[in-house]
Amino acid sequence: MAIRKTSQQIKEEILSHLIKGPLSTKKISDLLQSNWSTINNYLEELKDCGEVREIYSRENLKVYVRTDYPVFYGLPLDKDKLKKSLFLLSKIVEKWNAKNKGPIAKTTLQKIAVEVVRNNSLDIPVVRFHYGRVLATYFEPEKSQEIIKIYNILKLNISDKIIEDEIEKHTNIAWKEKKNQYENHPDMKIFYLSDNISHSISINDIDQKKILDLFYNLFLEIPTNERYSYLFKQYHEFMGAVGFIFNSKQFNSSDKDKKNCLREILDTFNSLWQALTTEFFFEDFESSINEEFKEIVQFIKDSKIKTYYSEIEEKLNNLLEYKKSLNPKKIEIGEDEKKIIEILLEGADEE
Repeated sequence: MAIRKTSQQIKEEILSHLIKGPLSTKKISDLLQSNWSTINNYLEELKDCGEVREIYSRENLKVYVRTDYPVFYGLPLDKDKLKKSLFLLSKIVEKWNAKNKGPIAKTTLQKIAVEVVRNNSLDIPVVRFHYGRVLATYFEPEKSQEIIKIYNILKLNISDKIIEDEIEKHTNIAWKEKKNQYENHPDMKIFYLSDNISHSISINDIDQKKILDLFYNLFLEIPTNERYSYLFKQYHEFMGAVGFIFNSKQFNSSDKDKKNCLREILDTFNSLWQALTTEFFFEDFESSINEEFKEIVQFIKDSKIKTYYSEIEEKLNNLLEYKKSLNPKKIEIGEDEKKIIEILLEGADEE
């Protein structure tokens, strides 16, 4: 006679299987040879206790991951690559703590790790995300030992000195860490432009030509292939609205109106940027996915992108409605320009 498992034993088995990454309720029920309804109830209990989180839900398909699973968006990462990534991050935390008094910031940890991977050609996934290049893995630095006990590590053939030398180059100030990465790598130009846009508007640096130039230069960096076609079109429409707003009577009537309008423009831009960099992330991550998990990754991506696209449409529509209420600013034309226009008009009349 088979021994009946306790509810606690079943929950522990569920958590053990989820160490491998995200799994559907059906997959877990197959692994535990239990029915879908029973496993679903246990997952709901684990979710209420904060042990797992639901990362995708559609009709009867639910996908769960452990709350401590150290991969962005809870995506399934190759086991060896996950362990190598965790080894590098934990080693950086260890060496940082040995050399510095204060704890390492999450941004600094990621930027050091990216440089070590790049400079030593390590087989660890690096992806573009909202604030530049990062590892696909992450954790709170103070939880380093806790995470590696659960997920284990795979040692890399890299000396402590390489990591220590890289640590010496970093400030532990988040905005400086990001800025240095953007400026030191030519392939980070679009991040550099985005950072300048956000900074200029947030400090009320109302230099319209400068901001328009930044928006335009960033537009030139957006990929034009099918994957990015929706965002390319939406950003083009956004730029047209911003150009019109900047040249309206109302925008130029008072600093207060300018500041309020710039906040709306920045809010819309941020939604576009979040969607664009999420596309970057999934494009970079795809090469690290095992075939068996591709469907789950696609589900998660579609869910995230759909949310961002809805935000973009709402905010862009609000901006376009505001644009309709504006009047173009009268452009002052000099005497020389007037004479040229008169000559052109005369020529047109003769034709």
